[in-house]
Amino acid sequence: MKILSPIDKATEVDLLADAGADEFYGGFVSGKWRRKYSMLGSANHRYFTSAQIASEKELKALIKAAHGRGTKFYLTMNTPYYSVEQYADLLEDARKYSTLGVDAFIISDLGLILRMREKLPEVHIHLSTLGTIFNKESAAFFHRLGVDRMVFPRELTLKEIKGVTKANPDVFFDAFVMIGKCPNIEGFCSFTHNSPDLIWPCEEKYSAVALKGAAGAMIDAQAGWSRVNRRQACGLCAIGALEDAGVKAVKIVGRGGPTAMKLKAVQAVREIVDMSATGKGGSIEAAHRLYRELFGNPCNPYVCYFPELHTD
Repeated sequence: MKILSPIDKATEVDLLADAGADEFYGGFVSGKWRRKYSMLGSANHRYFTSAQIASEKELKALIKAAHGRGTKFYLTMNTPYYSVEQYADLLEDARKYSTLGVDAFIISDLGLILRMREKLPEVHIHLSTLGTIFNKESAAFFHRLGVDRMVFPRELTLKEIKGVTKANPDVFFDAFVMIGKCPNIEGFCSFTHNSPDLIWPCEEKYSAVALKGAAGAMIDAQAGWSRVNRRQACGLCAIGALEDAGVKAVKIVGRGGPTAMKLKAVQAVREIVDMSATGKGGSIEAAHRLYRELFGNPCNPYVCYFPELHTD
């Protein structure tokens, strides 16, 4: 099973590869794009500069370093949707970045996928989690469009994931296992994530009262997110089960995060991946230990990627 790590600069390549990362993904928004559309109209699903590779020079150096380690680098172009004008700029950028050595593009917008297949048939396309493949039919739909790798949404259970992978044996599937679980379905969320303090609308502390009916349970569930840190999300204990379910890579959230946190997350995931591969057991206990070491508290079902495995 591969470990897909976030990366923001070339100097992180050796550190993260030594920690156990097999592949990298990151984002880049050119100066031309920023001047034309601003960061609010980012070319990828991060709307703050710290989550972007700083320059084209840095992008080139990162790709060179990654390839020098025998690893691949995937570039995000996963804003949920674009304007017609932006499609032309994206195709121009994708053509350029492909010549720089980008190994694949992580995309969510159907219009961009169709245009990439028509204009740049040689590039590899990975479906972002924002593509929301919730069932075998949606995965098959994107595969017919030439998408050869897909990232599962955060909301699927292990049983649901296995149903999708079994029905689509020719697709390479990723699943999230560390950091950044979201209270909403990311592919359907219309919140703008550009607050300078990096606190998103879904994390604001607020109160809500249900006047009547079943809405009360839903409000209670949503309000609980203001009492936990979604950046402490974890699915370490599910890694063995994910591999059994047909997942080929586990993905770590963290673009724009501190290098030290990326390293700790990669090391933790590597330990459990290697332990699960031996088949000797003990990975669940190790996952709980690693979680406490990383975050200083026991895991919580709100931030458990696979709450069906959560135990008090």
